[in-house]
Amino acid sequence: MANVLVLLSDLQSGRSSSAVEVRLLRFWEARNVRRSGELMGVDMLLLDSQSTMIPATVNVNRLATHLTNLEEGSVYSLTGFEVTRCNQNYRLSDSSLLIRFTDSTSFKKVTEPAVPIPLESFR
Repeated sequence: MANVLVLLSDLQSGRSSSAVEVRLLRFWEARNVRRSGELMGVDMLLLDSQSTMIPATVNVNRLATHLTNLEEGSVYSLTGFEVTRCNQNYRLSDSSLLIRFTDSTSFKKVTEPAVPIPLESFR
């Protein structure tokens, strides 16, 4: 059964059985400065067709699976992820939610998005 395509604004906390099409705006390493710069994972900003921006994170244990697929500016279909509340002290967008990649997350490049997604967004 195919996952239903939803907008980022429709996401709610918990495991998502839906799919989102998003543009990967930016990604960077997240490091723990209190532990000599230990790598914690990769953080990113995602954007959908309605210009809704949401942060996402890939834990260091899942980087081998997903890091090689990341390309800024590309559009992806994202499924099998978890949605949680983001840390209010480190909010990167207006969204109060955060996407976490899990062991079952699929992050596949899309060459022809269902709906056009903007190239940039600004707060």
